[in-house]
Amino acid sequence: MCVWWIGKQVVFACPRPFDCRDWTVSNSLCYYQDLVESLAALLVAKLDNEELDIEPYRKEIERMAREIQAALPKSQDGKAKLDALNKYLFQERGFHGSRGYYYNRSNSYLNEVLDDREGIPITLSVLYIELARRLGLKVVGVPLPRHFVVQYLPEKGDGRLIDVFEGGKTLTRQGADKRVQELGAEPLTDSELKPAGKKAIIVRMLHNLLGIADAAGTLHYLDAILAIDPDAAHDRLVRARKTPLFPTSLRISPMGVCRSLRR
Repeated sequence: MCVWWIGKQVVFACPRPFDCRDWTVSNSLCYYQDLVESLAALLVAKLDNEELDIEPYRKEIERMAREIQAALPKSQDGKAKLDALNKYLFQERGFHGSRGYYYNRSNSYLNEVLDDREGIPITLSVLYIELARRLGLKVVGVPLPRHFVVQYLPEKGDGRLIDVFEGGKTLTRQGADKRVQELGAEPLTDSELKPAGKKAIIVRMLHNLLGIADAAGTLHYLDAILAIDPDAAHDRLVRARKTPLFPTSLRISPMGVCRSLRR
């Protein structure tokens, strides 16, 4: 049995008696309801790096949140916390959107985003959401077409769209609409401004990796997507097309068949 631990917590126990690295990670992602976004994002990174130790990165996020909290006065409201988060993450720590190497896979791995302080919209947003959660702020992901932002939902008043890729810039509805059209998308609809759940965020991260992978390196991403969302019809079709009719060990060439018949 393969038992997979994060810290002192068993995340998944695999009954298979052989090496099942990708299968274990994929099925751990099935429990996305019980995982915070940052932990799920680190599991995604582990798909491509079986040696990745998640625990130090989880502790780093905890440490970052404590540093922000320590700098806040005792009488703190949501706005003060949000301002402190933005100042810490973008000004003091220098986290920023990747431009020169946007499609580098490293930008999709949360551990490397933490190391390099550089990432794409969705990985930076996952980090932002996690830090906000630890500060007692409600921040959700908003999956705009071709761009990912977050929304701060205060206890009172209207929500506020924030572009983490642009250093925490506040976006109006019109600004968000302009942004996605600059990226080649159609004008925004109301449904496209709805918050994304954990499953949608993880699947979008996996689709990002799927989109930049070579043809030979996509199966583990598809397996992870289908482990999380078994009803993803298009991904299931793509996965089926990539599955050989016969196992590799059973495949023989036509010449091999001819030689067998001569014997």
